[in-house]
Amino acid sequence: MIKHFPEPAIAPDVLSRLCEFYRHLEMSQLPQLSRIYHPHVVFIDPVSHYDGVDALERYFSQLLKKVNYCRFEIQPPLLQGDEASLFWQMEFSHPSLKKGQAMFLHGASHVRLSDNRIIYQRDYYDLGAMLYEHLPLLGGAVRAVKARLK
Repeated sequence: MIKHFPEPAIAPDVLSRLCEFYRHLEMSQLPQLSRIYHPHVVFIDPVSHYDGVDALERYFSQLLKKVNYCRFEIQPPLLQGDEASLFWQMEFSHPSLKKGQAMFLHGASHVRLSDNRIIYQRDYYDLGAMLYEHLPLLGGAVRAVKARLK
């Protein structure tokens, strides 16, 4: 028996714009934020919490000034009503981590839509794998604790 699911409320063009933004994350893309995110967006990740598209733009501006580059490969979204889950791999380079070599991080995002834009986004990823494990003094301790937990 074939089960029919209701059409998702998230317009594919919104998710396409979101994926394209992250695929080529750079300063020149920041004006696209207001086409993707609702003015009252809530954006949460393991580091911080931002309210509003202006705060989100400041966050990305500061982030992009610190990294050599940052880009994402995003899998096709899983849709349910006005929500979506995205699974991704981030590739980035930071001059202070691993001598600027490319680093990779897997993560997921949960998004909600309002007025054909993203009003809520929560990112999930391992902050230790992204940052702590690569710091000279702290990295060894984090890796040792992880090894003990295995």
